[in-house]
Amino acid sequence: MSEVVTMVSAHLAPERVAEVIEAFGHAVRAGMPERRHTSLFRGEDNLVRIVTVWRSREDLERYLSCVDRRRGFAVALLEGAGGTPVVDVLELVMDSNTPWWP
Repeated sequence: MSEVVTMVSAHLAPERVAEVIEAFGHAVRAGMPERRHTSLFRGEDNLVRIVTVWRSREDLERYLSCVDRRRGFAVALLEGAGGTPVVDVLELVMDSNTPWWP
């Protein structure tokens, strides 16, 4: 089983970015055991992106089956801040921690 990465991005109004940072920090401190790792990024033009590494696509699907409308934390957070989230789901093929190289 390969790890899966979700990237949820949205452009927000400048005054809403701090709200997202605060809510993200609160959620991480409360614990997110179904995720292997999650990070919040901020880019130009108030682009906010939440990148999450899941142990497998099955773990992601299991999580989504338990949340409201299958939209998940990142989508709900960015929608709640007035954004229109774009979601990408990618299979992790290789990274710098890969124990072997082809």
